[in-house]
Amino acid sequence: MHTNPVRRCLSVLGSLLACFLIMSLIMVQVRYLGYESGLIGMPRAEAVGMNSAPASSRSTITAEYCSEVVSASDPTNPAGRTSTQLTFDDAWFYRDSRVYQHDLATACAVLSAVCNSESQYYSGVPRSVPYAEQTLGLLGFENVRTESYALRSSIPDEVSSLLLGSSDVAAYALASKHLASDGDGQPITLVFVGIRGTYGAEWLSNFNVLGQSAQSPDHRGFKAAEEEVAQAVRSYVQESGLDPAHTRILITGHSRGGAIANLLAADLDDPDEGEPTLAPSTGIFAYTFAAPCVTRADNRHDAAFGNIFNVANEADIVTQLPLASWGYDRYGTTIELPHTASAGFDGFYAAAQVAYRQNTGFALSNDPGALAALHSFGSNASDHVPRAEDLTSPIGVLGVAQSLVGLDLSSALGAHYPDTYIAWMQALDSDLPAA
Repeated sequence: MHTNPVRRCLSVLGSLLACFLIMSLIMVQVRYLGYESGLIGMPRAEAVGMNSAPASSRSTITAEYCSEVVSASDPTNPAGRTSTQLTFDDAWFYRDSRVYQHDLATACAVLSAVCNSESQYYSGVPRSVPYAEQTLGLLGFENVRTESYALRSSIPDEVSSLLLGSSDVAAYALASKHLASDGDGQPITLVFVGIRGTYGAEWLSNFNVLGQSAQSPDHRGFKAAEEEVAQAVRSYVQESGLDPAHTRILITGHSRGGAIANLLAADLDDPDEGEPTLAPSTGIFAYTFAAPCVTRADNRHDAAFGNIFNVANEADIVTQLPLASWGYDRYGTTIELPHTASAGFDGFYAAAQVAYRQNTGFALSNDPGALAALHSFGSNASDHVPRAEDLTSPIGVLGVAQSLVGLDLSSALGAHYPDTYIAWMQALDSDLPAA
């Protein structure tokens, strides 16, 4: 019997492709094992064209980051590379971390965007630079560690995570900076932790919400990633030989990064038995942006977590998920950006528009009807999907679809982007109301 030549050719090509995919997955896993065992050197980015660290304890620099808005709107700038002004003041870290500091929060909004951008460099996007190393170096930080991006930024890495089901991970930047003594003659060391938002296969982890154990009321996917980051932070502090009494920790992140940052701060605030205390309770500063809800814990608003501030745009549907009606919220305090029902919203929005255009070169979406619909998404979704467990049923899936009907996708994305949070924070020069 004769075989069709075309079919034989396709069969051979299919076999070769399958072999290639299998070998690629094997090589990715071998690379991971090599990094973990120390047999293969971990790639590390180095800052390029970096000026010397600022001599003053307060400095203003130009921070470069990647903007989704610029990337989508400017075909000549595929990386979306842009910049904004970033002011950083060492004096912030001599204050009680349980008191909200708007200037520090504004700096963190920019730093979270910088940490999101690091993967552009590691994945080889044209015109990209090592954003975290560059910005943190300009602010006087040393020992910048971004190796986690090297394992979680390329297409083979993401394909491997997708096929192997290992999406409950994170990429993060660690760094340290020496500060002057707070009065006892001993210098202070500030440790920075910046966590990347959702990237590639990590989207699956965002939906890994069900199935949390009775021992842990936290979002399953976020918590698994947080445990990895927490271990890395503890190792970093211990390897640096830092004295907890003279250590301060700054934690930030946007979106998924904000969710993991929220859990990390709560973890460090209230460490498990046997885990070391890394810094005084008043010396752990946590500012998250666009963070989803992360926990059903009854004590999430206890005073122990009073150092965690979660800045949320009420038109950002990500901050409304998982739904409050399912029992979910964030540790600490939620700080609300102005929304359409806020007094003086038009004036606030105009100021945010100016900052947004300065940073990106483009206009911030201004559709009051679309913003109002996004603001009410959570309450509408609760009517269609009253319980988290309903997500596993066809009726629940239909309810989710019904909740999304009528929402403007462009406005929804715009409300969530780091550019929007940065512009709002820069436009508001006073403290924001707590939810």
